[in-house]
Amino acid sequence: MKKTLLLLLCLLTGMAYLNAQCMRDSSIIGTDTLLSPETWTLTAPNYNLALACIGKPYTQSVTFNVPAEYLGFPLTSVNIATTGAVTNLPAGVSYVCDPPSCTFLSNTLGCVLISGTPDASNAAPDTLDLGISVNVNTALGSLPLEFPLGDQHYYLILQTAACQVNTNDLNGHLASVRNVPNPFSSLTQIEVGSYLAGDFRFEVFDMLGQRVYAEPIRLEEGINKFSFDAGYLANGNYIYTISNAEGKVSRLMAIAR
Repeated sequence: MKKTLLLLLCLLTGMAYLNAQCMRDSSIIGTDTLLSPETWTLTAPNYNLALACIGKPYTQSVTFNVPAEYLGFPLTSVNIATTGAVTNLPAGVSYVCDPPSCTFLSNTLGCVLISGTPDASNAAPDTLDLGISVNVNTALGSLPLEFPLGDQHYYLILQTAACQVNTNDLNGHLASVRNVPNPFSSLTQIEVGSYLAGDFRFEVFDMLGQRVYAEPIRLEEGINKFSFDAGYLANGNYIYTISNAEGKVSRLMAIAR
């Protein structure tokens, strides 16, 4: 009986890991960018982590771009603890790594998947300042660091159960959808993390439900990015959707000049 329970526990753990897919942002390869999504800074005060809602499933992938050296010394790896290294997460939300050891070798992209369902014990609305404790390993030893660095922040916006911005009707086909910056004046970049390649449709609607823009798009597996020029639209809030025959994902964008 004990062996049966142990086997069942192992199977459930394995299934949970298989369902937790971390989406790497390969666009930062070969750049000086260490983290994706980009952090909040005084010069670029954008909230780039996905919006979280009480009682609704949440997922956010964070990509580490591990350089070849740090402070002039060859870097071997960066690692974080498999538990407790990501601080200030909402109750009900945790993280896993890809690879599961949470050790990211130099010149590779490591991935941390933050996921779960924020429960009712959280105060909402709230803005949570996330931190990620890492160890930078070189030939001369290990150095602890706290990401984001300096005056950068990973702000996670937590809303009440009435929040609808992150509703996903595509059965998990899309890992993340957001536009950066938001609010914006004329030009914004739409970022879509997709678990599959396929043809989709991008549409923008005003708050009266009138469609003001539409175009077919092609998404590949991984992180996809394309620009939307809203220079001809008036200031205000708009809903944009990514859809295919199986459903759609809707998000809110704001134009402010």
